Amino acid sequence: MEAVPLLTNNARVYLDKPYVKVFWSPEDHILMSKWTGFCTYEEIKAVGARILDAVTFEGAEKVLYDAREIEVLDDHSQRYISGDFTLDMISSGVKFAAAVFPDDIFAKFSVDDIQKDIKQKRISNVTYFQSFSNAFNWLKDK
Repeated sequence: MEAVPLLTNNARVYLDKPYVKVFWSPEDHILMSKWTGFCTYEEIKAVGARILDAVTFEGAEKVLYDAREIEVLDDHSQRYISGDFTLDMISSGVKFAAAVFPDDIFAKFSVDDIQKDIKQKRISNVTYFQSFSNAFNWLKDK
């Protein structure tokens, strides 16, 4: 069974919703988000703003997006993530980002589309992983 992001006593939780948990791990210096289920475009955009706030507040240079349990993203959400959100993350100081592919095949198609769009635009520092542990260890080594 794959590891899950650990919330230590020192972690700062920035958002705790049924569809996402965003927290800062001071031990690892990584801002993590764990996605679960379906999110609307409005929810995605609000979470994006909160993640950007946390990046700025913590001075985060490493971010992990755990999308193993996310469901399909609509086209508008995909365009936001691969466009404005990614550009804002880079301009906010994020140097390394890791995303873990979803387990759900249809959600994986959504993330594949985001990955292709980001790659085509040549704007991102996101690296994609099949497992959480590989993504986490990669970020810790940066």
